[in-house]
Amino acid sequence: MARITEILRKSKGSSGEEEKPSVAVQQVPFRKQTASSPRKEENLKMSEILSVDELLKDSEDKGVSTLISKDELRRKSSGMLDEKSDSKSEDGDWIYGDVDKIYEDAKKQVGLAMDHGKSGQTFSVDEVAECTARMVQSLMAGDRLYLKAVYTRHSSTDLISHSLNVAIFALKVGMGLSYSENQLIRLGTVALLHDIGMAKLDAGIINKEDVLTKEEYEEMKRHPEYSYEMLTRLGRQYEWIATVVRQEHERINGKGYPRGLSGQDLHEYAQIIGLVDFYEALTHTRPQRRRFLPYDAIKIIVEQEKGVFAQKLIKTLLRKISVFPLEGFVKLNTNEIGKVVETSEERPLRPTVEILYQAEGQKLKVPRTISLKDNPLIYITSSVYEEDILGEKNGWNLHATAKHHRNP
Repeated sequence: MARITEILRKSKGSSGEEEKPSVAVQQVPFRKQTASSPRKEENLKMSEILSVDELLKDSEDKGVSTLISKDELRRKSSGMLDEKSDSKSEDGDWIYGDVDKIYEDAKKQVGLAMDHGKSGQTFSVDEVAECTARMVQSLMAGDRLYLKAVYTRHSSTDLISHSLNVAIFALKVGMGLSYSENQLIRLGTVALLHDIGMAKLDAGIINKEDVLTKEEYEEMKRHPEYSYEMLTRLGRQYEWIATVVRQEHERINGKGYPRGLSGQDLHEYAQIIGLVDFYEALTHTRPQRRRFLPYDAIKIIVEQEKGVFAQKLIKTLLRKISVFPLEGFVKLNTNEIGKVVETSEERPLRPTVEILYQAEGQKLKVPRTISLKDNPLIYITSSVYEEDILGEKNGWNLHATAKHHRNP
């Protein structure tokens, strides 16, 4: 059984090639527009970016990649994500953008896409991609948008919020794979649209709290085909998007659906989205179970889903999606409880923790901070639900954290 620490070890991928270094996104600020930066009219349109997919294996046969040469793509899009207004606030922090507005605008576009797709109408993929570009900008500046996805609670029937969170997590993985800006826009756009076919399912199936019947489950498994049908209406230039979306529930071991594809038959975008879609579902509450905390969700993926997802992608997920995210509560081997205040991609299992509760459960009058990477004898034993923290008088609820989950 693979452990998280084993996955995190540096090793060569299954192809024998060295793993790509991650993008230092925390050090990539928004750039001010200068005289040497490309003017807006010289940059690629979203439709041009979305029409070029360098990773799709049969793109040459479909004529997709011949719409614009790769050299022209790089030349025209090099400054596409430049910030055109002031890029720093008064206190010197980089602007992340209005995270709430970025999130809500994307929700609106995904909602429109679902509504139009369900009724047989077309919609603007470019407007969805514009939302993705703003998400990429924000994530390049820092993790505020990512943390919104982590801590935004949504119901199991909120398909739109789920799609947004999947897109944000997918972009984080794409950054870890050193994807270019254009690749990130394409990946994020596909992720936003990955569940569009769910809109065609009967509401009774989506909202059902009990286990689905065999017939209901088979109908639910048709949603990738429904997505494909909706997206192929957008025209030949976006056919690759439909193809990738249809593969989202395929798995490298051939045990996915709808067509049982495996290994090299799967587009890497689809593999990324499939992985983070599963992770996002685990970390949000469902009618039959409480949500899993990130650490427990990662353990399920590593231990129970061996051979389902590519090791390279799981390792990148571990680097880019915090096992112990900022503001999350954790229990140490000293039995103290604290809140994560700083994380490290190099040492994801050893963040900096602000100790808030003593081993006996009483709240400290003056919290103290400890860097676990500098204190090898102290380590995290488990994550703690913030709703199980009862406050200053009662300490934290030991019994509530002992509840078991039902398997997802």
